[in-house]
Amino acid sequence: EYMWPFRRNTSRQVGIDIGTSSVKAVELGKEGSHIVLSNYGIIDGSDFFGDVQNGSNAPSGLKLSENDIALVLRQLLDTAKIKTDKASMSIPFFSSFLTVMEMPYMEKKELENAIPFQARSYIPVPLSEVVLDWLVIPDSSQIETQSSSNQRSPEKAAAGAASPEQQIINSPRKIDKIPVLLIAVPKEVISKYQRIAKVLGLDLLALESESFSLARSLIGNDKGTIMLVDFGARSTNLTILDRGYIFMSHSADLSGKEITKVVSKSLNVQQQRAEELKKTSGISSVGSEKGMAQIISPFIDKLVNEIEIMNSLFLKKEGRQIEKIVLTGGSSNLPGLIEYLSKSIGVEVIIGNPFSRIKFDPALEPILRKDLSSSLAVAAGLSMRDM
Repeated sequence: EYMWPFRRNTSRQVGIDIGTSSVKAVELGKEGSHIVLSNYGIIDGSDFFGDVQNGSNAPSGLKLSENDIALVLRQLLDTAKIKTDKASMSIPFFSSFLTVMEMPYMEKKELENAIPFQARSYIPVPLSEVVLDWLVIPDSSQIETQSSSNQRSPEKAAAGAASPEQQIINSPRKIDKIPVLLIAVPKEVISKYQRIAKVLGLDLLALESESFSLARSLIGNDKGTIMLVDFGARSTNLTILDRGYIFMSHSADLSGKEITKVVSKSLNVQQQRAEELKKTSGISSVGSEKGMAQIISPFIDKLVNEIEIMNSLFLKKEGRQIEKIVLTGGSSNLPGLIEYLSKSIGVEVIIGNPFSRIKFDPALEPILRKDLSSSLAVAAGLSMRDM
């Protein structure tokens, strides 16, 4: 791509996150070395997705028709006054497959040929049905960073393994095993997103698994051993990152909607009222709210159990334990959740802030930090690609 030498860098791009209960967009721009928030928007999916999600057999995880999704997105982009047509879109966790496989040590060229062959035994569907991408995870003492000059097509970038730097093994001493992060996305899912982008007249820069978008916006340059917990409406996704690389990913059958249903049933109230009670009381076990804590805590104990199982697997495999948990997702704001988790697991727990490295109007601080922080984390991470 040819760039005029004197062009001022005011490039903007938009990150679009089509979730199960809402659709989000974040448009970012560059001013000198700063990333700046241009616009953002959310359309709550309860009106659009309603009951369509339940009992639908759509294979790709998008339950509405492509035209309906395009209409919702057009409304969102227009209302939020998104000015750019340069877009990246996220692929839901449940529509992509991530795993780390170990390869015997070999030269880079040999490795590139061997990975797809070896991947067959790790990917649960035929390779002909997916777009496969991978990233070599370097040993901390043996990495050489080289700029990634090869432009990836949106199909190839489905992995999001497209980080600005491509890391390669360059070691004088012999390494027995090379860990490789594998990412597979069904071709049908990719085609669907490409068709939606085309209808909207968007220039689709990339498609990526939402785990990468979240890591980019919430973890940033933190090289510690961190567990990212995305506590969502449909499921809870747990990802362990170490030195900025994804090492483990797992989806737990635990959702915000499930908690609301149980609260509704236990207290004999409408779902809308149950949702309000859940958000105001959470698992703060004080006074009249004790009953609420008793209803919700079994779910949180289930989450604690999932976190501990994954942590012990990582310890066994890598010899390290998680040092911090970063929470995101709609249910991460449950009152008392941070305290409950940190007490149960014994590590620092924080709510992720996707706007920590983004400049924005100070008047937006309360709403972006508290109300929308978790909702916009994926869209913000997408929009930060290549910035």
